[in-house]
Amino acid sequence: AVLGQGIGSRIPDQAYGYVQQWNVGTEHAFGSKTSATISYAGAKGTHLVLSQGYTGTGLNRNQLPDQYDSIGGSAGLGTGLFTPVSNPLFGKIPAGGQLGGATILEGYLLKPFPQYTGVNQTVPRYGSSTYEALQATFNRRFEHGGLVQVAYTWAKLLSNTENTSSFQDGQGGQGVVQDNYNLRAEKSVSMQDLTHNLVIHYGVDLPFGRGKKYLSASNALVDAVVGGWRVNGITTFHSGLPLPFSTSGNSLSNYFGSGPIRPNVVAGCNKQISGSAQSRVNSWFNKACFSVPSDFTFGNESRVDNTLRSAGAANFDFSASKNFPLYEKITGKFSIEAFNLFNRAQFGAPDTNLNDGGYGTVTHQANTPRVLQAALRLSF
Repeated sequence: AVLGQGIGSRIPDQAYGYVQQWNVGTEHAFGSKTSATISYAGAKGTHLVLSQGYTGTGLNRNQLPDQYDSIGGSAGLGTGLFTPVSNPLFGKIPAGGQLGGATILEGYLLKPFPQYTGVNQTVPRYGSSTYEALQATFNRRFEHGGLVQVAYTWAKLLSNTENTSSFQDGQGGQGVVQDNYNLRAEKSVSMQDLTHNLVIHYGVDLPFGRGKKYLSASNALVDAVVGGWRVNGITTFHSGLPLPFSTSGNSLSNYFGSGPIRPNVVAGCNKQISGSAQSRVNSWFNKACFSVPSDFTFGNESRVDNTLRSAGAANFDFSASKNFPLYEKITGKFSIEAFNLFNRAQFGAPDTNLNDGGYGTVTHQANTPRVLQAALRLSF
């Protein structure tokens, strides 16, 4: 009933995925209000699910063997793969479709399972990852009330797969296997490799108003204006994420079961373009360093390019709040919050498909514009 169609299934005896984690660190206190830590953290993922793309088709076990691909190969047939030949499956497979006619393309008969259009191993657990990071933190408390925390991470994440939950972050269709027979070529930096990440968090009670260091003898009106304020903020700086490159495919992906085809990299070509992010929105990288592979061949570009990255972030979130008494046990709190305080634009990732009209250009903003909001809360 399924001859001439695509089939798919899980392999029941696959090992379950697991993650091993380890870390070591040291902490030092500088007096009673200041401390710092530095640590090394590592993790290794084993038997992870390979990226399957938005269709969820898994690992194709019915891809044309690689020795028949390249025109220059010893057994490569090139366009000969499209030669019509007598179909030995004729009459055994329902008429119609690509496999049921009196003749069939020679390339289809060279597949491991020519009676099926595809044989897909769903949820293939051949993925792996390694993560290493240097982590440092600094904490400082203030006598008049407040805290400053600084956290920095320098890390590297390698993998041969990506997040498979595209409904959460849109990455599930990225970094998909190119050649189902060569999984070793899939290892690269991860699309989630965040090399540098600096986060500064602070919350400080301002020392103004009655009972404070400054203006402690102020009258009720002055105290109502300047007293009781607290400021909080989170400032984040991080480097950009590496870019995955692709093409619109060729005969291997369109007819003979391979995954999406990646481009070739021109040897010795400098992929980087100097200048500010604003100056590079129409040409984020050197587009001449990439080329579409010849038909029936795979590209040699990494699954994810470590040398080219999207724009990093420099974001400032800030809030100020004030508590004040109203009547007996009734108190109020007024707060104003600003997200992306300085309205900085973080450019999105450029188009990295060589066949797109917008190849190499940045066409969207990754963050949201500044948002201001105010709130008044009554407690009783």
